[in-house]
Amino acid sequence: MKMFFRFIYSFFLFVAGVLHFVRERGFRRIVPKVLPFRRAIVLVTGVFEMTFAVLLWVKKGQQIISKLLALFMVAVFPANVYMAVKKISFRPGEQANPWILWLRLPLQIPFIIGALTLGRKEK
Repeated sequence: MKMFFRFIYSFFLFVAGVLHFVRERGFRRIVPKVLPFRRAIVLVTGVFEMTFAVLLWVKKGQQIISKLLALFMVAVFPANVYMAVKKISFRPGEQANPWILWLRLPLQIPFIIGALTLGRKEK
């Protein structure tokens, strides 16, 4: 089961990372405008996501990798809050559904717990 979860998590991370490059402008919209280098932030977080996707399959250092991934998930959470507060749609030019934007925020919790779970040693 853990192998299946690792596959799903790493697949999600890798696809999200690639999307940071393919749809950079859309991702840039959810980075608060008060932050400098918004494009660089989007691209760097995309690289982080793809890197974590690969590192989840490296046996050595899983405890550290999982903690760093959980910390990364906490670090990107403000962008999701910003998206909900500003009612930023997933698709540029379309009106956002506030219910979806707010209801997706608690989904970050399973991602954080999941990252920590993947780093636990097997008994």
